[in-house]
Amino acid sequence: MQLCTIASGSSGNAAMVRTESTVVLADCGVSCKRITEGLKEKGVEPEKLSGIFITHEHSDHIKGLRVFLKKYHVPVFSTAGTIDEILRNPAMNECDKGLFNIVRQEEKLTIGDITATCFDIPHDAAEPVGWCFVKDDKKVSVCTDIGIATDTIREHIAGSDAMVIEANHDVRMLEAGSYPYELKCRILGDRGHLSNENSGKLISEIWKENMKYVFLGHLSKENNLPQIALAAVENEMAKEHGDYEIYTSIRTANRDIPTDLVTV
Repeated sequence: MQLCTIASGSSGNAAMVRTESTVVLADCGVSCKRITEGLKEKGVEPEKLSGIFITHEHSDHIKGLRVFLKKYHVPVFSTAGTIDEILRNPAMNECDKGLFNIVRQEEKLTIGDITATCFDIPHDAAEPVGWCFVKDDKKVSVCTDIGIATDTIREHIAGSDAMVIEANHDVRMLEAGSYPYELKCRILGDRGHLSNENSGKLISEIWKENMKYVFLGHLSKENNLPQIALAAVENEMAKEHGDYEIYTSIRTANRDIPTDLVTV
């Protein structure tokens, strides 16, 4: 299996998971143009996508969906709550509603040679989820927009060979920053976003030697920096797993350009 992010940050998110015969997207939160360019950079024609797996309905996860569906007619998979919220937007009337497929949490769905499973995450959206993608004995997980790390999250992302995991903000930068008090409370709340330190703790709790790649995703443009996020997560990992660097490469996902395509 292969994984890359096409974009990841508070302004837009999309990740690609690929096998020899199947390609899927997790989220479609940047423009159709950027997603198309990112896919083609990795040698994938957009019309060859087998599916788009949506985590939740917030703009930075579905921004490019309407145009992409009109152009390429790719099936979409998500929870009933998320699909209902997406289709509330009158602009989505331009899309074929038959492309939308409801998936129940914990239910296994086979697309090509990939088995996908979604699971509950705590975030202030209708029915938000993370996604796991499995082929044979390899597993890739995409889990961002997490207010707090839960046992459900730990259970599902455990055993991942590669993953995109949220490291949204540096708490000190957020507290000292210009955001309104209410927004700061939302981000720091149990249905908000995961801090760098808590991201590192979560990764450390489920880490095993098979975990080859970790992309730190959904970094805040205003309240984080890649070097700060990486240092905080590496510090948490080093506390519990002094030799983790032998096995695992931890990287920050790029806001504006695709990451390298990694293979597990």
